[in-house]
Amino acid sequence: MKFPQLSLLSGCYRRIVSSARSRVFIFSAVFLSSLLLPFSHPSQCRADGPAWPPILETARDANGRLYVITSEKGGLFSSDNGGKNWKYLGGTIPSSNLFSLRVSPGGKLFLSTFDELLVSADGGETWKTMKGGGGIRLFSEGSGGTFLAVHWDRGLLWASKENPEFEKARGVTGDYTVLDVLDGGAPGIWAASFGGGVLFSEDEGRTWCPDNDGLTNQFVLCLAWAPETKALFAGTLEGGVYRKEVGGSWTPSSEGLPQGVSVQALAVGENGVVWAGTHTHGLFLSPDGGGNWRPLGRENGETVSVTSILPLSGGAMVGTYGSGLFLAEYEKESFTALLPSDPVAGIIGTGDGVVRAISSSGQCFSSSDGGISWHRSGNTGGRAPVSFLFQAPEGRLYSGVKGGILLSEDRGRTWTMLSFPDERTPFAMAVSSDGSLFAAAAEGGLFRSADGRSWHRVDGIDGTYIYALDSHDGVRIAAGTDRGFSVSADGGMTWANHYVIYGIHTLAFDNGGRLWGYSRNGLWNYPFPPGEVSSAKIAGHEWSPLGSFSKLFRGVGNSLYALRGGSLVRLVPREGEFSFSMEPAGFSNAEVLSFLPVSRGGMLLGTRRGFFRSADGTGPWTEIELP
Repeated sequence: MKFPQLSLLSGCYRRIVSSARSRVFIFSAVFLSSLLLPFSHPSQCRADGPAWPPILETARDANGRLYVITSEKGGLFSSDNGGKNWKYLGGTIPSSNLFSLRVSPGGKLFLSTFDELLVSADGGETWKTMKGGGGIRLFSEGSGGTFLAVHWDRGLLWASKENPEFEKARGVTGDYTVLDVLDGGAPGIWAASFGGGVLFSEDEGRTWCPDNDGLTNQFVLCLAWAPETKALFAGTLEGGVYRKEVGGSWTPSSEGLPQGVSVQALAVGENGVVWAGTHTHGLFLSPDGGGNWRPLGRENGETVSVTSILPLSGGAMVGTYGSGLFLAEYEKESFTALLPSDPVAGIIGTGDGVVRAISSSGQCFSSSDGGISWHRSGNTGGRAPVSFLFQAPEGRLYSGVKGGILLSEDRGRTWTMLSFPDERTPFAMAVSSDGSLFAAAAEGGLFRSADGRSWHRVDGIDGTYIYALDSHDGVRIAAGTDRGFSVSADGGMTWANHYVIYGIHTLAFDNGGRLWGYSRNGLWNYPFPPGEVSSAKIAGHEWSPLGSFSKLFRGVGNSLYALRGGSLVRLVPREGEFSFSMEPAGFSNAEVLSFLPVSRGGMLLGTRRGFFRSADGTGPWTEIELP
């Protein structure tokens, strides 16, 4: 399996955090650079991109359910079939970056996030917040019932049902950052510290002492325990692997590993096979308990950083910093990519009770029960990624791909590529009352066609970048540009422009035909017939960079939906001409690509991380699995 090129900012350094008392300040700049990745915002028109963000950790519960957490906000997924299909669990948790996931002996999930500590007793379907969150990087329940936490500033902490307030652990813990905690059961608990080597506790984390006899590299990144052979393994920064038996001393165990390699993930699987994940050198395994190592899956000097390893029957699930998630089988010497849900790029209602959807990869689906169940209805023949789905009044379907527009005249079964005068991917279409088609291509501008086959640029649009396109009845057509509103009240024959500072980044007509657009400094109404643009008041909303709206959608009645800081909210009209109240809609942490109010009731939400349905548009949102 080939891995793409990866930058020096690997998962090795994502584990290293500089605190007020930490001695790892040399690496803080590298860590902070890599940490910026989850906070980046993708382009509004983008429908492609990597299948997985950097993977932080993997886990499995007693029922065999698999879990993955990633660097994106709310990046939590589960699988009940060995990783073939993944369910997105991040839509119901607060919008925050994740640090770690641990499964307790009783099956509870403990999720440490940037803002708080969460616990779930039902496999991640629902979550409760726990006291003392926000500064905890790792939280787990030990086999003896003690709760152990790694705090960013306070270090190792412990609590119990009898002593619920966290206390700082006693003994020699030093001022070093703890990167991993390993519960070995009867022998005790070990902790990997960056600069202080390995720490050991035999009283469930209340007291710690150094366990470094023979350990010449004390910058320890990860640990693994082999219960059958009573052997402990430690991965170090630029020092390979060390091994020791209980009661013995540490000895180097890096035969076959690249010299000076950083080992940042370790795991012990069936038959004593030991797995090692490295920084930039890929995955290694040792069939003889760490005596000798050999690479698996790395070809032609390719660069890959393995961040997590979860042993499974016959192999392991392997997470990487930027190359995806894989099932590694050591007997077959093979890798199989495990992919998340295909992004749903477009959803439409056809007017005859049928709902149609298209995924980013070009798979087409249809539903006759309002989006509750689906069946495949065709595909684009490999033309992808797809950016939208649009239906003209005569029933023809259109979608956008790079350099052209796709046409289907058989309900999505087959598609034909139409020429388009701009190499950029069209991201939205509209239709006028006379049947003319409009297509927007961001920097390419706005284009018009009488038949979808011959296009010409629309004159009269003020602005060099188009962010959004929508139509109410084929007569009122609007584009949001970097200059503000560009609006036609006669089916696109003539256009009027109204400047809005910062431009209109998203817009939507409500069901009453009013046009709303969002600029970074407010929500604006464009009246028909053209007149003065007015700002709207939204109770409970403060305008700020972190509280801005990234998208607007048409709701039920004259309500609107908006994405605000990673969460979906509902804007409900109040008394007064331009006044709304803002209500949470119960969904967060996913980039919404498509949105459809269903005529029979309910809402459908197509995202980069799954396909969701709500009976009334206010939650709960249920993920609908596409075939």
